[in-house]
Amino acid sequence: MYRAHDHRLIWWTRPGRARFCLVLVGLVLSLDAARWRVEARPQDREQALTDEIASKISAGRIDEALAQVRQAIEQYPKSSRAYTLLGAVLGKKGLKDEAREAFRTAIQLDPNAPQNYYNMALLDLSENKYSEAEKSLETFLRLDSSNAQVHLLLGRVYFNRKQSLPAIEQFKKALALRPNLPLGHYHLGYAYRSQANLSAALEEFRKEIELTPGFYDSYWLAGDLELMQGNLDAAEQLFEKGIGLKAAAYQAHYGLARVFLARKQYSQAENALKKVLDKNPDLVKAHFTLARVYQQMGNKDEAAREFKIVAGLQARQRVSGAGMAEEDK
Repeated sequence: MYRAHDHRLIWWTRPGRARFCLVLVGLVLSLDAARWRVEARPQDREQALTDEIASKISAGRIDEALAQVRQAIEQYPKSSRAYTLLGAVLGKKGLKDEAREAFRTAIQLDPNAPQNYYNMALLDLSENKYSEAEKSLETFLRLDSSNAQVHLLLGRVYFNRKQSLPAIEQFKKALALRPNLPLGHYHLGYAYRSQANLSAALEEFRKEIELTPGFYDSYWLAGDLELMQGNLDAAEQLFEKGIGLKAAAYQAHYGLARVFLARKQYSQAENALKKVLDKNPDLVKAHFTLARVYQQMGNKDEAAREFKIVAGLQARQRVSGAGMAEEDK
């Protein structure tokens, strides 16, 4: 076949012949392009169909999407994306086993598509299958290490499996990729807190507060750390802001009570602890702290009553296998 850079063909033909050859070349190229477009049409139709199904899933039209995706699989039985969408629909309908099988099929059809490993991980995490989720997320990152959200999720899996140092490494990688990743600094701070690296933890919680000012947990955790370091005014401000965001949650009220206790403002501490116990009557540490407050106030009978409640709750928790550490969850 003639190639545009092959000048020898033009050199030994007459000008008219050369022009004809060039016209033929153009025709051949046009025919090749047309043939490519014809061959691509089934793929285009598959893409259009799966895009339509994805749109229905996003719009919440789950039953319609399910019927259509089953038809798509009949039409395109080797479509990894169709099985991915089937898994998404089944997952939204709560059919986790069937969704997992659909994602497995999608992986078999296209083992290099990272998204399906992420989908599998989410299913496993919904059932607290951390080991399985860990494998899926690690596979995702071997295929695509640039996804900050997956690094964050893998870090959370490591942390839940009591692997704090690998978790910290993943949180750092996530934040290196996306410094403003929502809850990235929070999770890193929480992991630092578990390692007793309190100054680093406080720094991360404060960064999260700047980035996500509406997230409650960062305030009371940062307040706790300020209180542990004796910074009562800073702790009070953080607890107050937390209460402003989530008045019904007990942690910030309890922290504020401890600030008042440290200042020997016993009546304020008593009022704060009563607010905690009003909604959390079985919170052992609140009863214990209230007993201490009553001791400082010279109210021996009330202190004894609270200590008796503490003993009863602790006995009940020993039977159930729970403990004070569970109260922070």
